Amino acid sequence: MDVATRKLIAVALAAVMLSSVVGVVGAQELRPQVASSTNTDATVAFSDQTTDGTSVTVDSVNMSDGGFVVIHDDSLLEGEVTGSVIGVSEYLEPGETENVSVTLFDGVPGATFNQTELTENQTLIAMPHRDTNANETYDFIATNGSEDGPYVANETAITDAANVSVETQQTAGESFVIADLSAPAVIERGDTLNVTATIENPNDEADTQTVEYRFDGNVSVREEVSLEAGESTAISTSVNTSELAADTYIHGVYTRTDGQPAQVQVVDEIASFEVTGLSAPDAVTAGDTITVDATIENSNEFAIDQPVQFRFNGDLIETRNVDLDGESSTTVQFEIGTEGTPPGTYIHSVFSNDFGQDAIITVEAPDDAPPTDGEDDGDGDDAEDGDDAEDGEDGDDGDDAEDGEDAEDGDDAENGDDTQDSDDSAGENGDDANDGDESDDGTDSDGGADEDNGEADDGTDGDDAADGDDEANGENTENGDDSDSNDDETDGNGNDDGNTSEDGDDQQSDSPEDG
Repeated sequence: MDVATRKLIAVALAAVMLSSVVGVVGAQELRPQVASSTNTDATVAFSDQTTDGTSVTVDSVNMSDGGFVVIHDDSLLEGEVTGSVIGVSEYLEPGETENVSVTLFDGVPGATFNQTELTENQTLIAMPHRDTNANETYDFIATNGSEDGPYVANETAITDAANVSVETQQTAGESFVIADLSAPAVIERGDTLNVTATIENPNDEADTQTVEYRFDGNVSVREEVSLEAGESTAISTSVNTSELAADTYIHGVYTRTDGQPAQVQVVDEIASFEVTGLSAPDAVTAGDTITVDATIENSNEFAIDQPVQFRFNGDLIETRNVDLDGESSTTVQFEIGTEGTPPGTYIHSVFSNDFGQDAIITVEAPDDAPPTDGEDDGDGDDAEDGDDAEDGEDGDDGDDAEDGEDAEDGDDAENGDDTQDSDDSAGENGDDANDGDESDDGTDSDGGADEDNGEADDGTDGDDAADGDDEANGENTENGDDSDSNDDETDGNGNDDGNTSEDGDDQQSDSPEDG
């Protein structure tokens, strides 16, 4: 028997079987279709062909109302109407469509399969079906034949049969290898599960091999991948989880002999990590490094990783993925340098997806620190530096009590000019009792012109009571020649200079202690 005869017999058997079975399950739906003139307006051409077993090609189909091309296996000849459907095309617009590719054992609504491809040669039947409920989805199996029935002519379904030979693709080398499968371990129901993987050709020659993605055991994607020797490529696919029950599923990418499976947990809700215990200094000096700690807590019952952000003054400084077991917590630490940061008050924050904590920190200029130098207590004219009590012109240096012209130096009682100046009323010093030209208490010997002799004896200034150039020196407030004037009781050589204490001529012309 030749091929043409076998095709005619197969088509005839398929038409008879389909009409009788569909007449039982949906006679009311089928008969109005026969009566309608549009039901006779469909043709299909399906040629013998060789395939790798995963798809077939229908030469052409012409449908007045549009619809689908359905592929039945040879079990249709044994009375299997819905169980014989192994493939369906996408929705086709009204009119003629050529070279329609139909994937086998995948993407048939309402059908389940225990195989992924043809494994032996057999007769397949192509049959145009209408879209009776106008939703562009093939519902014939899901409704047990009550929707989207076939186009018919003379009460017989319009079909064409083809002998399909399966040719197993031979490869010279090893199977392609799967690497780097990437997919979330937990996903919220309704979100799209995105999956990527790397396919590598380990052979020394170019090759083409089939790669499959399976979810919960079923093939979701099957494609032919061609790679040069040693080449690799990334594949990606996605799964809509809206119709899935909350549960754990196994999915993976597979080649001829290699594969990478994974688990994904579909849950009703994923709670955001919580942020507590934000810790950081209240103030730092510009140039210092700020260290910030925070506690991150996973309140979910399952392990998951989520991003945690650190922001400074609103700007994103770092995002870190934190992986936590169910109902556990950890401490994260962030650091930021303040070199070049202007002094001021700043807000810094640690954020999870839905929660976070903020704090305020002050960046101070370096000279805002407690004084240690300069013109303050430890510098310049203060007590320990510059012109203060131990330096310059203060109490311990220059013209003070221990240096220059004071009681122990220069013109004082133990040096140069003797202890009683020729022009000084109480002179025990060369030019002054405690200093160059002054008495012990800041007033000269006659109560003369000097009430407060240069801040006497306070030891805080170089030109004070222990200094030679006081108010008790030079020109006094009440007398041109002060009682402790430069023309003092002694003249630096221990001799009276002839000037008294009230008018420039001192009371004593010669000092008895003059040296």
